[in-house]
Amino acid sequence: MIEPRRKIIAVSAGQDCFKRVYSSALDMRTRYLNYGLLGLCTILNEKLGLDIMMIDGFPKTPDEVFSRLEKEGIDLLEDCDCILLSIPSFYSIEWCASFCEKAKKRYNKRIIVGGRWVVDNNEEWIREKLIYIDEIICGFGEKKLAELLAPDKAHTVEDGSLSTFDHLNYNLLLDYQQFQPSIEISRGCGSGCAFCSDRANKRLQNKPVSDVMRELDMLDNSFGDYTVYLEAPHFVFNQEWCQEFVNAMKKRKKIVGWRCTSRVESIPIERIGMLAEAGLKVIDIGLESASETQLVRMNKTKHPKQYLERATKILEECQKHGVYVKLNILLFAGETQKTIDETICWLKERRHLIRFISVSSLVWYRANGDLDSLLALGAKIPENIQNSFQGEGYINLDLSEEISHNKALSIGFEISRMFTSHRDYFTIKSIGYFERGYTYETFLDDIHDTNPVHLPFHPD
Repeated sequence: MIEPRRKIIAVSAGQDCFKRVYSSALDMRTRYLNYGLLGLCTILNEKLGLDIMMIDGFPKTPDEVFSRLEKEGIDLLEDCDCILLSIPSFYSIEWCASFCEKAKKRYNKRIIVGGRWVVDNNEEWIREKLIYIDEIICGFGEKKLAELLAPDKAHTVEDGSLSTFDHLNYNLLLDYQQFQPSIEISRGCGSGCAFCSDRANKRLQNKPVSDVMRELDMLDNSFGDYTVYLEAPHFVFNQEWCQEFVNAMKKRKKIVGWRCTSRVESIPIERIGMLAEAGLKVIDIGLESASETQLVRMNKTKHPKQYLERATKILEECQKHGVYVKLNILLFAGETQKTIDETICWLKERRHLIRFISVSSLVWYRANGDLDSLLALGAKIPENIQNSFQGEGYINLDLSEEISHNKALSIGFEISRMFTSHRDYFTIKSIGYFERGYTYETFLDDIHDTNPVHLPFHPD
């Protein structure tokens, strides 16, 4: 059991490598809040009485993380009992290996790692990659960490598969003012998409509106002027919940701008207007493709024509009410120039409705399960692959004989540039992604200092 008088340091891992080939100074301006780790810190502190501090490792090196903690006045040798290390991505493994080695050799700290998408069912592999760690927490960490760190109080903590975080205590996050805040609305998706790690996890019902409003009141005190990401892998706009949310938001002194992620079939076209009046600014929509063939292969929908018709109506209604849409496109197994052209053609026909497109190419991760089904669709493991399943935990798949992974990345980048302007890019990323206080003028300076071929948007 950890002594409450000693501090626990929770670290959200940084990255040494990235999924995209193209990157720029703008990537360094992005702050992805690890709200899962902050939620765990909140529980450990407020329910179990443990002294804990969280620090985000991006875009820092491990040495910069240690220096920042020391600058805060923390003597890691004397003041720290253990380190919780959250691994948000397979692309963080190299960073984590370096961090753990330094933490163990310099400070001899007990290191506990977690990160559901990376560590679940991969314990042996994680121990091979991170040889200096002491314990691994798989699955949801609330109950398991409580039992490990404060067993006498563990009965007060609920299993993470049953509920969302009650709230997030941003005061536990070092330099929290750099981040845009989040409120967790739901967990899980369970929609069965072939590429998704969350495809079989049951979706929890939305958090009660009264609880969301209470969290907004907390954020008012912590952040002042802000926008918020309402976090859910699959945001479902239940009619009764939406009406209650709209009524409650309009009763507040200030309507807060918010963003969410949802699916084409879950967005209520008839309620977009009232949600916009209640602060909805951006919807991230996993369209994934406009090729009917690929939509079926992905298990995205069994009715691709109706799916694409509905997507068009959503774009029209969002434009009507001033809601930005970020369309996510995935170039998937079996992709050919024909299927890609089908998607591009559909997008071009709706150019007047589209403000932002993000395109990625299929990567298979250890957590994704069945690789054979992707190979059966035409995907290939590159012969001269530079990273390996065993070494890195992911494979950059060629999508077909015709479309290699690198070609897909290049095509995706050009699709993004085809539809996204720098103004729309800044506006949409400023809600939920860019660091707080990042101004349009500084954004223009960053653009000026970046090679234009690395910019994911077209010049106006």
